[in-house]
Amino acid sequence: MESKIDNLGLKVVLGVGLATFFFGFGAAAVLNLYLLVIHSKLVLQFRSSLNYVSSILGDGIILPIINMFVASFLFRNRQIINKLNIALALIFGLTITLYFNIVQAAEGLVNWSMPTPWHWNFLGIWHALYMFSVASLLSLFYIVLILYARKYRKLPWQSAVAITIGLLVFFTLLRLDYTSVSLGSLLPFAVFAAKTN
Repeated sequence: MESKIDNLGLKVVLGVGLATFFFGFGAAAVLNLYLLVIHSKLVLQFRSSLNYVSSILGDGIILPIINMFVASFLFRNRQIINKLNIALALIFGLTITLYFNIVQAAEGLVNWSMPTPWHWNFLGIWHALYMFSVASLLSLFYIVLILYARKYRKLPWQSAVAITIGLLVFFTLLRLDYTSVSLGSLLPFAVFAAKTN
């Protein structure tokens, strides 16, 4: 069964929350403000971190909290985690990251991290690495959740529901930031079909 959170666990959970905030929102927000002060064309011509509700509320608040819950659950169930679980989570994380970046480029959703389609700058690479890390962590959570349910013949509903609702809220904010994108364009086959026509 689940182990308790000790001092090390608390440090890990807080570290994950702070890292998520810093790499997902904090560093970009500071850079965004600096570029505004110096009147950089990058933030004057393109949408930047502080122009997205999904960045401010999602990356700045929701994802750090979600990842703290995830880290707590994973720490308490670390005996279930093995190299295969981690490898699968990394594959899922990479797949999710590639999918979102391909859709962004194929739809021409330019912003300060991808000023022209298929051309990401340092900010784009930073965000892709952040997305890969978060997607991998969340993938590991769902893998361990399934293994936990199989092993103990019960599902930890509180963790499953809290994380899933948090992610749904985040994706709703993300969707609202891109209201001009059709839902069909978010399907992988639609992106490639559009490119071939």
